[in-house]
Amino acid sequence: MQGIVDKRIFRFSVGARKWIAVTFFSGLMGSLANIVLLLLAGRVIVGIYAGRTLVSMTEIFLGMFICLGLRAMAEWSRDVSAQRSAGVVKANIRKVLYAHLLRLGPAFMEHRNSGALAATMVDGIEALEPYVSLYLPYIALSLIMPVLLFLGFAFYVDLVSAAILFAFVPLVPLSIVFFTNLDEWRAGRQAWDAYRELSSYFADSLQGIVTLKLFHQVDARGRMLHKRSANLEAALVKSLKLYFGVSFISEVVPVLGYSVTLIVASFRLSEKSLSLDRLVMVLFLGSLFYEHVSHLLLYHHYSLLGRRSAQAIFSLLDRKPEIKDPTEQNATSNLRAPAVLNPSIKFEAVSFAYGGDRPVLKDISFEVSAGSTVALVGATGAGKSTVIDLLYRFHDPQRGRVLLGGYDIRTLPLDFLRSQMALVAQEAYLFYDTVERNLRLGKPDARPEELIDAARSASAHEFIMNLPEGYETILGERGVRLSGGERQRIAIARALLKDAPILLLDEPTSSVDAENEASIQKALDLLKSNRTVLIIAHRLSTVRNADRILVMDHGQIVEFGTHSELIGKQGIYSRLVAAQCLDRSSDGGNRNSCKDFEHEGDR
Repeated sequence: MQGIVDKRIFRFSVGARKWIAVTFFSGLMGSLANIVLLLLAGRVIVGIYAGRTLVSMTEIFLGMFICLGLRAMAEWSRDVSAQRSAGVVKANIRKVLYAHLLRLGPAFMEHRNSGALAATMVDGIEALEPYVSLYLPYIALSLIMPVLLFLGFAFYVDLVSAAILFAFVPLVPLSIVFFTNLDEWRAGRQAWDAYRELSSYFADSLQGIVTLKLFHQVDARGRMLHKRSANLEAALVKSLKLYFGVSFISEVVPVLGYSVTLIVASFRLSEKSLSLDRLVMVLFLGSLFYEHVSHLLLYHHYSLLGRRSAQAIFSLLDRKPEIKDPTEQNATSNLRAPAVLNPSIKFEAVSFAYGGDRPVLKDISFEVSAGSTVALVGATGAGKSTVIDLLYRFHDPQRGRVLLGGYDIRTLPLDFLRSQMALVAQEAYLFYDTVERNLRLGKPDARPEELIDAARSASAHEFIMNLPEGYETILGERGVRLSGGERQRIAIARALLKDAPILLLDEPTSSVDAENEASIQKALDLLKSNRTVLIIAHRLSTVRNADRILVMDHGQIVEFGTHSELIGKQGIYSRLVAAQCLDRSSDGGNRNSCKDFEHEGDR
């Protein structure tokens, strides 16, 4: 708990401090204008009581009109500056938090619910607006205005009345501090956690609505959604106890302080120790002592969700990334990427376990020389895709080294390292955006003709042009409007545009039918030309022409050689080929073609 103000938020106030100051001074100007307005109104009442005509008090009415104008200007300035300060702070937080999530990388994301993170990034940051724009300036006003009023009252109105009014002022902020440190604060944290859980569960339900319908689980999912909604409601009601306690005190204190002051002032008027005009000033101005502390309660209530979301934001920012960019670790060493990098890959006695206790790779060593094609094959779970994760430094091995062009990849800047590789994955991720923007991920500054050439080379241009708006067609979430084969062709075109010297193929044809596989294979053959290629394959038809095939089993390389050499060994690879041929035959495939495939390397 950070007290009445979470000072960590000031880390993001660069560029917003002037607007926060404007909000404060606007509020101060508005309050002073209000004080003068009430003083002038008091003079009118005293003047009428003394027998003055309204015409004789024209200058007082003019002063009141000016004060009203100043008050309106102050309110406008306060609202505008409050929006500006909140906008700057939110933009700063989003920028820092997004960059930090990128540094945390897949190692962090694969264990987190994306819906909960999105709730923090969007709703959580938005909830900071009243905290930054209004609560912080009013903290300062609630401290300064009662002091200024006390001094003004003490010197120009009545010292006794000033002392009584001021004595009740600290009770409101003290009650806020007291109640904020009770267990209800933890209940408020639970409310924010319940909100994030509901948001993530709802987002997950929307993304999986087709699956829910297919398995007739829509009603069951709806009941679970209702249960989480009820949990949020219960947590919010529990957290409101904090507000009710402070609300009671904040409503009673001003009434009590103002009432006691008026009773004492009236008694003193009857004793002739206080004049009528002074009593009128107390009557009009006494309530102003509590104006800002009452607002403090209101904005404190508004800020509760913001402060709880701040806790979630700072808990994310406090996490240390497992993978550190060497340029950040050696900021003063002028670390630079090599001018020329030989596009070769080498694994030296690499062992890796997810979480440190689930072994996936066990002391593997292999090399992919520049310009060659090497394939990794094996049963599901053998550790093939983990090789890709290590190459991109999504994780670091517990033992051994991964080299790129002779450099330990842990010494290469991450941006440079990843720019040297292009990946065509088993499931190509496409964003909810146009075809063109999805393609430009490979090369953001690509000319239109480059996009079209890449799409033609990937056999994608024809189906793209048949889409409702061609290259400007929105593909839907995860490219839902395209078939599996079409998504893969977009991914290949994207990789062509990137034009990286190293190509990584992670089972690129495993999720498409035979007809699509043939056309995709042609595009892949074009993509592989003049590049270093590492293929992760389950369908062995994609690897038979590789320069070398490495067979993995339970995290180890157990066989290696060319296709024909491995067939001749009658080992794991040969059994995998036979099993896939059997599958194809049982599906109506040509058994003779399987025999041809098995012995193709012998020709």
